[in-house]
Amino acid sequence: MKILLDTHTLLWFLEDSPRLSKRTKKMIETFENDIYVSVTSWFEISVKISIGKLELPDSLRETISKSTLSQIETIGITENHTVTYGQLPVFDNHKDPFDRMILATALTEGYALISADPKFSLYNKLVQLVW
Repeated sequence: MKILLDTHTLLWFLEDSPRLSKRTKKMIETFENDIYVSVTSWFEISVKISIGKLELPDSLRETISKSTLSQIETIGITENHTVTYGQLPVFDNHKDPFDRMILATALTEGYALISADPKFSLYNKLVQLVW
């Protein structure tokens, strides 16, 4: 299975957080699955660090390296992702551009999306959500 991690899922996995469900952790660690993170997540993390909303135990560069060592592949944003982004339904209670680009990436690539964010359930007819 090809799986895209939401930003918090990525961080919880790399930090070995108990907030990550055992099922989710097993899915990420299963070698039969291809695990991806969007460059959007790295951008979101960088923004949140710079405005003081997030602290990491390691530098961002070290966190990215740790992700790579964990066999998590970073996927860039393509023109097709931006087209899909513009076609996503807009909900009054969910306009987060980072979340929406992550959703657009999963939808465009045909990846399942691992997230605990309940707002993603608004899109469950478009993308396979896992938690």
